[in-house]
This record gives sequence, C-alpha cells and structure tokens, in this order.
Amino acid sequence: MAKAAAAPTNSRERDRLCLILIAAIVLAGLALVAYGYWPGIMIDDARWQYQQAVDNAYEDWHPPLMAWIWRRLMFLQPGPAPMLLLQLLLYWGGIALIALWAYRRAPRMSVAIAFAGLIPAPLALLGAVTKDCLMAGALTCATGLVFEAGEASSPVRRSIVSVAALIALLFAAALRFNAFLACVPLALAALPRSFTSTALRSAATALAASAIFLAAGPAVSTLVQAENTKVNLSLILFDLGGITERSGKSAFPDMGVRNPVAVNRECYDPKQWDGYSSWAKTPCPLGFDRFETLVDDDDVSPISFWLHAIADHPLAYAEHRLDHFNQSTFFLVRSGPEFTAWTASVPNPWNFQVRRNPALRAVSAYADLAARTPFGWPCFWIALGLAAFVTAVSTGMDRKLVAIAASAPLYGLGYLVFGVATGMRYHVWTITGAALGAALVFGEILRTGTRVRKGWLFVAAGIVALPTCIAIASRLIL
Repeated sequence: MAKAAAAPTNSRERDRLCLILIAAIVLAGLALVAYGYWPGIMIDDARWQYQQAVDNAYEDWHPPLMAWIWRRLMFLQPGPAPMLLLQLLLYWGGIALIALWAYRRAPRMSVAIAFAGLIPAPLALLGAVTKDCLMAGALTCATGLVFEAGEASSPVRRSIVSVAALIALLFAAALRFNAFLACVPLALAALPRSFTSTALRSAATALAASAIFLAAGPAVSTLVQAENTKVNLSLILFDLGGITERSGKSAFPDMGVRNPVAVNRECYDPKQWDGYSSWAKTPCPLGFDRFETLVDDDDVSPISFWLHAIADHPLAYAEHRLDHFNQSTFFLVRSGPEFTAWTASVPNPWNFQVRRNPALRAVSAYADLAARTPFGWPCFWIALGLAAFVTAVSTGMDRKLVAIAASAPLYGLGYLVFGVATGMRYHVWTITGAALGAALVFGEILRTGTRVRKGWLFVAAGIVALPTCIAIASRLIL
C-alpha cells in the first residue's frame, strides 16, 4: 500500500517541478534580455519612430500605432525602456499561456514549449525595439489567448478571451501589412466554430479576415493623422528593378533617363531595395523621389503599372522574387547569416545607449553560434513549420494546433512576394511560431499516441531534411 501511495505523490511532485521549470524559464528569459539589453537597443527605425513620438507627429513609413503607443508610455520613463518591456511582456506572456495549456495535458511537454522562447535569434533580437519584435510579441500573446479561450469554463469567459485574442491580432496586423498572413490562421481558431464549419465558410471567413487585417494599418494612420509617405512604392520599385534586370527590358515608366536598363544595373541589388531609396549612398536616377513625383502628378498609377509589368514579364519577375527570397531565408548561400542581432544603439539625440555587460555578450554569442547551424537559418524554420502543419492536418488535430502550425510558415513564405530587404529581424515570428508549432504538434502525438501514416511521416521528414541538407551543402560547395 505504501508503494502504491508513493506513485501518485511522486507524479504530483514531478508535475509541480515542471510548473516551477516553466516559471523559471519564462522569468529567466525575460530578465536576461531586459538586463542585458537595458534600456533597449535603438536602430535607425526606432530612432525615427521615437522622434515622432516626441513630436506627436506621425508618418506611415513605420507603423504609426507603435509611435503613438510609445508616446503614451513616456510617462513611465523616457526612451526605449517601456517599449522594450512591452514587447518582452507580450512575448513571454504568450509563451507562459501556451506552456500552461500544454501543462494541463502533459506537464513534461510544457517545459519544451517554454524552452521554445529561448531560440537564439528571437532571444537576441528581442533586445532591440523594432516593429518586428513587437509584432512577434503580439502574435505570441494572441496564440496564448487562443489556447486559453479553449480552456474557458463558461461561454462568457470564452468570448472575452477570444475577443482579447482578436484584438492582439489586430494590433499585430497594424504593425506590418504582411502580418495578415500570420494573423488569419489564428483568427480562424479564435472565432466560433460556426465561422469555419464548412470549407466554404472557412474560405469566406479567411477572405474577410484578410481584408480586415490589411485595413488595420491604414485605419490607424487615418486616426492619428499620419503623413502618407507612399511606403508601398518601395516594393513596386524593387520589383520593377528586378524585372528590368532579369528581362533586359526597362519595366520603369519614362523618367527621362537614357538607357534605363544600364542605369538600373547600378541600382539593383537582389538583397534589398535600398539602392532606389532616398538614403542610398549613390542616388539612383530611377529611384524613389523621381517615381514619387510621377505618382503625385498622376502620370503613373503605381499598382496598375506594377501589375502590368509583372504580367508582361512573369518569368523575370519570378526569377527576381526567388533570388531575393533565397537570400532573405539564407538558403542557397555561401555562409550566413553573418549578422543576427544588434548589440548597440545608433547615435541618437537623447543619448540612449546600452551598457556592455556579460548577459549581452552571452546572448549575442549564443545567436552568432546558432547562425552557423540550421537553427540560425530562416529556411530551416519555414520547413519545420510546414512539416508541423502537414502533420497536424494529416492527423486531424485540433484547429488551434493547425492554426499555430500554419501561421509561422505562411508568414515566412509571404516574403516570397512582399520582401524588400534581408535580415533576421524579419523572421522573428517565423522562427518563434515554427518552434512553438512543432513542439505543440509533435508533443501532442507523443501525448495521445496518435499514429502518423508512414507516407505522411516521410513527407513531413522530407520537408525538413531535404532543404536543410541542400542549405548545408550550399555552404560547403559555393
């Protein structure tokens, strides 16, 4: 009898230990970045946004909602610190909610969920105040709320938590226009089942949600009277330059430039659009300022012109987009990423700087070490997220698990169309969401003993193994 009584006691003690580990991981992760990067790294984007917050005058090149909130946080403390804490609290709060959901099912699995918050690149990047990190924090929090809503003991509580999740998703969507790709799967899981009871209803709901999420940013810009900077022209110019480079025929409108194909060759870089920007070291005659003048004078309808250029040169457009996406995800490249996260702020009028310390050096070294392995490559995480999604769908898992498994790779793949620059900061959610999705899906298989058909198992394994092996080979061969 004594032995029989001891077994449940030992089980409860192990469960309590898992709960303690979750709390320790979450608090340690938050404290490590907060201490190491205090008061928060300000890159050029953050300096620009903080100036808008100080002036109470906004523009839409970067999300005006972020600058507007930043101004409201100034009463706590001037500078980046309140915004750093906000993104850390959203991120680690979401990790905690998801881990607690897992704890109720399989305590040991929940510890793996908490560890997903310590993936190298996001951990290091969270020390910089950027829209990408704030968006990832909002998405992680929204995911946690979606899972929590499913555990609600009453319809009223379930509705309240679901509404909170949808608000967090709208917040994320207002920070990046392409965030709708990450938000839609999570929104479908947050809404009542009647919205997704049939394939037709799911498709209609997804389309409606996409439209709402895409409208979030412009709606905020209107509300805060943000200046229209025509930021969308950056993508259009980049694609026109790529089409021109690949086709050998000018895709640009007439800007009074002789031999635009040769001129474009000096401006175009498949890694990023900056060669056409107003801050380019060598101004491009086919650049933003001249193109904006044509748009302002109604000489060019930019979206119509862009779509016609794509339709006229589809292969050139595809080559350009694939080349950029390849470099953005660090797939078929010689090395890299050579740079993951910042360790110092840019010079700024307020002299906000990060003090060098052991925690900062440790996190930075951790991210740099991971960059030499697949764990530091976005292509690996997109593949892992896709594998988790295929597994979740093929085994008929709960829609919440399908949603998180879909959100990260869908967002990452979106840069195939919408990307204009390379950098690990664009993949914070791709990496975090894929890590969470994989841990949840494969943890659920272990918990329930679900059998995955051999065919689907090979597909999921191949989705991860094949591109990862190719990426490793490219670094050895190129």
